Amino acid sequence: MQIPPGQHVLRNFIYYSALKPPEVDLSKYRFEVSVNVENPMSFTYDELISMIDFKGKINFHCVTGWSVLGVEMEGVTFKKISDIVKPNGKYAYFISLDGYTTVVPYEDFVKGFLWLRMNGKPLSYEEGFPARPFFEHLYAWKSAKWVTKLQFLDEYRDGYWEMYGYHERGNVWLEERFKNEEAKRLRKSPM
Repeated sequence: MQIPPGQHVLRNFIYYSALKPPEVDLSKYRFEVSVNVENPMSFTYDELISMIDFKGKINFHCVTGWSVLGVEMEGVTFKKISDIVKPNGKYAYFISLDGYTTVVPYEDFVKGFLWLRMNGKPLSYEEGFPARPFFEHLYAWKSAKWVTKLQFLDEYRDGYWEMYGYHERGNVWLEERFKNEEAKRLRKSPM
């Protein structure tokens, strides 16, 4: 199996949180998709579980240089969600319960899924329960833990790490870690 440049393999995840981890009340939790879409929707956790259309072994890559390979993941493809809400916009913008944000170009967005289960179980709290977006070809800072909102934007807007100099896209195979050399010098690692 090929490893992306600048990465080394670990057996287990290292858990980070850029902001203070939020409280999660599953009875109130909703995944809301309501900005720049034809059909605004708000999904409960149980509704999302019932929509699962992806199961597979996926590789997880952190921008700090580690990867975990062959993680069993389950979730709802963003293609399926897009078919339901009919988005307009060039960027998918994610907002988490803790206020963390990240942005993904639409062409990368449709390659990903809303990650709900790992190794046959719901995500743990440290892994981002109840849901997080995931894109195997992008660094994991694009995989916002505790995600609660998805918006579609016509114009690019920095997310949390992007405003500190991390790359707008974050393709792991192209080592798109930083926007420019100055940002690379100022920032050693995001989380």
